[in-house]
Amino acid sequence: MYSHPSNRPRSLKISNFRFPLNALLSGAHRATGLALVISLIVYLTLANLILFIPIITLEKVADCWLTLVLHTGFWIALTYHWLSGLRHLCAEHFLQPETYQLINSNTVSYLLLGTWFISSLSIIYRVWF
Repeated sequence: MYSHPSNRPRSLKISNFRFPLNALLSGAHRATGLALVISLIVYLTLANLILFIPIITLEKVADCWLTLVLHTGFWIALTYHWLSGLRHLCAEHFLQPETYQLINSNTVSYLLLGTWFISSLSIIYRVWF
């Protein structure tokens, strides 16, 4: 079997790569954008059911645990998407290298994740209790 002389990876499995934190945050930003679109479609479907089927009422839908899961997922995804989008806009606005490096540093990334985690706990408490 032919062996290539360079150290290029032979397998392109995603688990073999070590992505930097900024790349993971960017991927999560895209995933939360997709989650927001999906939850919007589900909310519109619920509104359609409430409006056109007289048996289904807003009170019945609001008491369902699936609706609470939808609310929780929507607000957690929206919070992360907004925070990471704000970080991205700040990184684009400040063109000086020092400020750009500060915004893209691991400290700011962990601060974003910490803020999102605390707000997620608050959202879970607010929706479920």
